[in-house]
Amino acid sequence: MPIPDLLQWLAMSRKTGTITANFSSIEKKIYLETGKIVYVSSNKEGERLGEYMIRSSEIGKDRIKAVLLKSQAMKIPFTQMLIDLNYFTVNSLTAFIATYARELLIDAVTWKDGWFEFIQDALPTYVTNGPIQLNTSELILKTVKHLDESSAVPVNQS
Repeated sequence: MPIPDLLQWLAMSRKTGTITANFSSIEKKIYLETGKIVYVSSNKEGERLGEYMIRSSEIGKDRIKAVLLKSQAMKIPFTQMLIDLNYFTVNSLTAFIATYARELLIDAVTWKDGWFEFIQDALPTYVTNGPIQLNTSELILKTVKHLDESSAVPVNQS
């Protein structure tokens, strides 16, 4: 079963748990709570959330590290701490994480090999009760649309 199909089924079934996808030494995780994506992660260099934030936002490396340490010390989700410290609004962080999730999913969907698993009800405490709840079906649709558009061959208009 392809990952987009699994995600769609999990969304429709309102499942909670973690999808772990592996290819070579790359691992990506998609965390779902009642069928909604609440967090995504990657161990691939350049794809970790902090690295992505440094590249794609105005928050510097030192601030991101400080927010992460503070969220861990207070035992609240990193994403909630970003909002509490006014680095993002809920809407702007949701849009940011949706873009990040789509990029991770695009990469994972294009893998020619690898494996994935879904572990039901397995959510780490650092993602539970966070402010992000992405529409899984919408994310899948945008991912598939992007893949279709990027693989389309332009028609010669002579």
